[in-house]
Amino acid sequence: MEIWDTMNDRVKFFIKGIIIILGVYLGFRFILPLILPFIFAYFLAWIVRPVTEFLYKKIKIPRIIGGSISLILLLSIIGTGLFYLGNMLIKQALNFARNIPVYLNVLAGRLDSICSSCDELLGLAAGSVRAIMDENMLSMVNKVKTDMVPGLTAKTLYYIVKFIGFIGILLIIFISAVLIVKEVPELKTKYKNTEVYNDFNKVFSKLAEAGMAYFRSQLLIMAMVAIICVIGLVLIKNQYALLLGLGIALLDALPVIGSGMILIPWSIMMLFDGNIYAAAILITTYLICQIIREVLEPKLIGNRIGVKPLYTLISMYMGLKLFGVAGFILGPVALIIIITIVKVIDDKETRAYTLDKGTELE
Repeated sequence: MEIWDTMNDRVKFFIKGIIIILGVYLGFRFILPLILPFIFAYFLAWIVRPVTEFLYKKIKIPRIIGGSISLILLLSIIGTGLFYLGNMLIKQALNFARNIPVYLNVLAGRLDSICSSCDELLGLAAGSVRAIMDENMLSMVNKVKTDMVPGLTAKTLYYIVKFIGFIGILLIIFISAVLIVKEVPELKTKYKNTEVYNDFNKVFSKLAEAGMAYFRSQLLIMAMVAIICVIGLVLIKNQYALLLGLGIALLDALPVIGSGMILIPWSIMMLFDGNIYAAAILITTYLICQIIREVLEPKLIGNRIGVKPLYTLISMYMGLKLFGVAGFILGPVALIIIITIVKVIDDKETRAYTLDKGTELE
């Protein structure tokens, strides 16, 4: 302790920062996968808690029964929504499958046109690009037959076991949520005035605030992207402008996919087809969508959670490098946890210093 007391404040801050960052990283890497089902369970319990408390206080239904009823109702609503959505997707998929021959004919004609344009542009003999494409497609089909299909067949049992494990995890989440609904009020009353509870509550409150900020920011950005896409598609006189615009906005919210997966190939096809106006509109729409997301996302999230946009952007990049796609969310979450823990420790040290000074004066 004597060595620590003699250290410069900056050195102390640096050491504390390194320890906290390392602790958060190790927690995310090794502990988070173990407790993730219980985090989901707590989130479900938090959603149904108002209904459960109402049933407990007004009708005197025990929390464990009220929580079970509330969770079953919530999951039934979600399940019904997913069922109808899945049913709609299956119908559309079947309708698409029936029209595959028509789509293939249209696609073949479009490919012939594009390949002919490429032949002229590159100064090749007629049919050269199409021959290369056919050869590559045949090679790809053979690779799928020889590599992917046998591999999928061999892993059937593995996927069945994984699915059974997934069902088991869902069951654990449900039971945990019911128990959390039952136990949390008692635990909260018991530990409410303890220092550990207050510290945890500060971190959790900040995370909850950040989660809501992230959700609202994503909704706002998706709405703006949808409007831009719909306007762009209306300008090229697409009859499905509203539906496609909403679909592209949903894709744009996904970190790996993005709006470029649709708009860039589409603009290239329009360019090869000779429709320069449509190609320019589509690529402009894509660029505007990218600018909106890249500029607004860090700014909106940063402003609402009290973190500078640059730090939010850095945390997203570092999260991506450390944790993959999930790092887009885990990075900012880790940053919030680190900042909140540092503030909690600083507040503790300030209070301790004030108390020591007060004692000395007495």
